[in-house]
Amino acid sequence: MSKRFWKGVLCISILICAICLGILGWGQYQKYKAQKELEAIENSQYTEREGDEPDLPEGIRHGEKIDFKKLQDLNDEIYAWIYVPGTKIDYPVAQNEDDGHYLKYNYKNEPEFAGCIYTEKANKKDFTDPNTVFYGHNMRNGSMFQNLHKFEDEKFFDKNTEVYVYTPEKIFTYKIFAAYKYDDRHLLKSFDFKDKQVFKEYLEMVKSTREMISHIRTEQKVTEDDRIVTLSTCVGGQSENRYLVQAVLTDERETK
Repeated sequence: MSKRFWKGVLCISILICAICLGILGWGQYQKYKAQKELEAIENSQYTEREGDEPDLPEGIRHGEKIDFKKLQDLNDEIYAWIYVPGTKIDYPVAQNEDDGHYLKYNYKNEPEFAGCIYTEKANKKDFTDPNTVFYGHNMRNGSMFQNLHKFEDEKFFDKNTEVYVYTPEKIFTYKIFAAYKYDDRHLLKSFDFKDKQVFKEYLEMVKSTREMISHIRTEQKVTEDDRIVTLSTCVGGQSENRYLVQAVLTDERETK
């Protein structure tokens, strides 16, 4: 047989070996990728977490009066308090220059798996932004923002309608108008809420949400001239999703 024939056989053999190695390597890569994704879900702040109920000091909360001096003696980055009637959500709110800091630090600024309810530095602390976003872990023991998932139940959504935010100077009352599962995009980086047309289109998108566990209070008026808050937590086992509860400002008054 000619040298050309054997040369062709060699080339074909090399090609077959390369394809086999490629298939084997791709299979190993897929296994590695799947394992890493599983580890990310298991260890991420975006899945259900184990932990203890935060041990808040006594004498901090007296009805609508919050002892911010006592709180800020513990951690001067605490600037607000959030309360959602009908749920266990009744916690201090902090903000750090490192946006991810309070995913792993509690309200005393100590390392803790449950973290703390927090906002990011993109939001001003006076709640004058069009959309202020609060973040909290989905704790298996029902603490932090796990109770947001109660709003998946239509009867609970219909019955529980308000969110209160306290600061040393003011009390803000918000009316809940939406509760729904969303994707994991960063709201404040994805939408320029200061642009009223963008905000208007965003609100229209929210109002048109038709997910199975979504609830929209259609009779509640919300426009691009309003101010809203978004309470965001993760969805267990779905790292690509978040559960959001949103409310519009209906009252703002000075702290007595």
